[in-house]
Amino acid sequence: MLYCSMVQNTQGEHQMSNTETAAKKIKDRLEYLRGEIDAERISYGEIAELQSLAAHIDPSDVLLLEWAGVPENDHA
Repeated sequence: MLYCSMVQNTQGEHQMSNTETAAKKIKDRLEYLRGEIDAERISYGEIAELQSLAAHIDPSDVLLLEWAGVPENDHA
């Protein structure tokens, strides 16, 4: 599980930590790629990107795991 924390800046406002920001960007990107798959317009470059993000895909997300080329027994 990723370590997430809130950081307080000099004005007392809260900002997301770098880890939390990166995790959100990855999650958002995976959802974008899912949309491209659903719309049947995912590019070869996006498939390569999805493969590079395979370690961040939820083990129960069969659609993204299949498109990322993760063998079935690796995500069981």
